Amino acid sequence: MARKQSIKPKRSKVDFPYKEVSLTWIDANSDTGWLSLEQMKKHNVAVCHTQGWVFEENDTYIKIFGTYSIDEDSSTIEFGEVIAIPKGWIV
Repeated sequence: MARKQSIKPKRSKVDFPYKEVSLTWIDANSDTGWLSLEQMKKHNVAVCHTQGWVFEENDTYIKIFGTYSIDEDSSTIEFGEVIAIPKGWIV
């Protein structure tokens, strides 16, 4: 049986100044259909969990990203899974 070779990525030389964070926050939850009285009583906000790195934070919101890619040739970072969460929604 042949052994699989694993390729170890090179250690990046690009500065990565972002701190990791885990957030729990509430979001709107809607239903466009007809609801019974019991369903209406049970309907509530959605509780969300997001993990990533803080890109920006101010008094109004926190902006985080969940994935990133580093282009070694241009020494730049590209960001994915970006979300800005209002501070009032964080629990």
